[in-house]
Amino acid sequence: MGTRMERRKQLKAQRRKKFCKGIILLSTLLILYFGIKVVNETIIYLGYMENPTIFSLNIRKKELNLFGKNYFIDLNILKKNY
Repeated sequence: MGTRMERRKQLKAQRRKKFCKGIILLSTLLILYFGIKVVNETIIYLGYMENPTIFSLNIRKKELNLFGKNYFIDLNILKKNY
């Protein structure tokens, strides 16, 4: 065990690392999402495929469209039950 100040410094460092990891993960997912949207628009414009939707996410309908197939998302799984 260290002093109170050392423990606070360690906790701050851990929180900072956790926050940075979250920001990096979120930004990576956003870049991936927008990249796939650009590819979708290009495929639609050029008319390469019959069903050109590679990825579509509709949170209001709780629906995921991946390579032309629809999947329904159950967001209640993510909630913690105590």
